[in-house]
Formats: sequence, structure tokens, C-alpha cells
Amino acid sequence: MDKNKKLAQEVLRVGEETFEKLNSLKIPPYPKYYHDTFLELLQEDRNKDIFKLSKKYKYLFSIDNLDSSVREVCFDIAKESLEEFEKSNKNIKNISDENIINIDEITQEPSRVDTSRVLKSISSFQNEILRELKNADETIVKLKLEIEKLERESNIDPLTKVYNRRVLIRDLEEILRVGKEKTLDMQLIIFDADDFKMINDTYGHIAGDKTLIYITKLIQSSIRRGTRVYRYGGEEFIVILNRSTKEDAINTAERIIKTADQSKLLYKGNSIHLTLSAGIALHEKGDDVERLIDKADIALYRAKRDGKNCYRIGE
Repeated sequence: MDKNKKLAQEVLRVGEETFEKLNSLKIPPYPKYYHDTFLELLQEDRNKDIFKLSKKYKYLFSIDNLDSSVREVCFDIAKESLEEFEKSNKNIKNISDENIINIDEITQEPSRVDTSRVLKSISSFQNEILRELKNADETIVKLKLEIEKLERESNIDPLTKVYNRRVLIRDLEEILRVGKEKTLDMQLIIFDADDFKMINDTYGHIAGDKTLIYITKLIQSSIRRGTRVYRYGGEEFIVILNRSTKEDAINTAERIIKTADQSKLLYKGNSIHLTLSAGIALHEKGDDVERLIDKADIALYRAKRDGKNCYRIGE
């Protein structure tokens, strides 16, 4: 079983046991109670797989591979979440203290109870609690939206606004999961800007950035709607053609290469002639992510060696 999947299943199992324990103890699954009970169950579970996995695959829980600005936002959201939770807890406790009723006194001398005062106190308590819960709900919604935005941004290359390498690997793993026992109608094309260093050296890095953005738009305009473009790294871009044929991949590569060759990118009065080389990998039964990208990369190298501004098909 895939190590990530196994670890996820173990975490879900402990999570389910946490809810079951809270339910058996008649304790509401508020975040703090859930957190404390979850850690308690982990301690009891010390000799089981989850501890072996979490120790062995410690990197799975790391966010060190994220951009520094994204990490900072992660910590800010986590800090704000904790502060808001503590604030809500404190507010609910204050509301409870302010509206406390001596139950022993009521049960011992019910005839002396001021019913109107009790009802007023209960009503006030209920209204305050509902108000606090509404505020908590609004905070949860706001934080959820921020987390969703952060997730979207962490999947996008900041310069070209196409998907990044992390999403490429995730998408390929999902597609190839069903390709272990059969050949899929899926092709992968990697494009690389020819002589990109010369563009940077001649016109500057801003011109280089504009060239990368231009390549992105050129590729996007040449493929069918819904097909994703990924920035694989530097001046390399990848397109996955799902439910397609070898001829589809060849036609796509030829069209994009020809469009780039015939176009001109203007920068500060200079006309930059851009050409692309491409490597095509055809999926074969048993291909994994590394094997598929490697085939496309080798084909791209052959295209560069054979004069650039062309494509080659991986073996």
C-alpha cells in the first residue's frame, strides 16, 4: 500500500476512535476536547503503525517545501485560529459565570424561588450563548475561506499563474493509478524555451519573465479548453493530454512549436524571436510518474540535440 495512503488511514482511524470516545463520555467534540483526546489515544497507540510511519515519514508533515510567504500565511492563520478559539472559550465561560444559578438552593427551597428571575437569567444566558456561537461561526467561515485561498495559491506558479510542479505530480499520480495494468490514452508533452539564457543575458530578467508568461499564454491558446498547463521548472512547461492519441500529441506539439516560431515578442522596442523544443511521452502499461516524465525529458534532449525548434517522441 502507498505509504501516504497508509498513514492517512491510520490517522483517520485514530480520529474515528477519538469521536467514539468523546461520544461515550458524553463530551461534545469541541476542538480542544478533540485535540486532547486525540493526543491521548496516540499515546495509548504508541506501538502501532502510525508512530512507526510518522517517525519514518516525518517529512510528510513538513511545510518547509512551501514558499516562505505561504509558510508565513499558514502560521498566521493557525495563530489566528487559536486566538479566536481561546477568545470564544473565554467569552462562553464569562457568560456562564455571569448567569450562574444556584441549583442546590432551588431544589431545597423551591417555594422561595423567584421564577421570573430564573427565566430571565436562562433567557439572557441563551441569547448570549447564541450570539457567541454566531460570532464563532462567522470566524470559522472567514478562516475557512482564507485556508481555501491559501491552498489555491500554493498550487499556482506565482509568475505564470499556471499550475506548479506539486500539482503536476499529484495529478499524474491520480491519472496513473488506473494505468498500472493497462496502457492509457494519455500523452505527456514537455516544452522548453530554446536559448532562454541568451534572452535573459541580452534583454534582462524582466524580458525573461515576460517571455515565460508569453509561452504560457501561447500554450494555453493552442490546447483544448480544460487541459492543464504546468510550469515544471525554469523555462520548462508540461501539458497532459488525457483521452488522446499519439496523433493528437504530435499535432499539439507541432502547432505550439510553429506558433512560437512564427510569432514575435516585443520588449522595449526589441523583437525577440522565440522557439520551443518539445519531448512527447506516450503512456505505456506500468509507467509511473518518474518513468513518464523521464521519457519526455529524454525526447526533449534529442530535440535539442537535433537542432531545436522541433519535437521528438520518447522511446
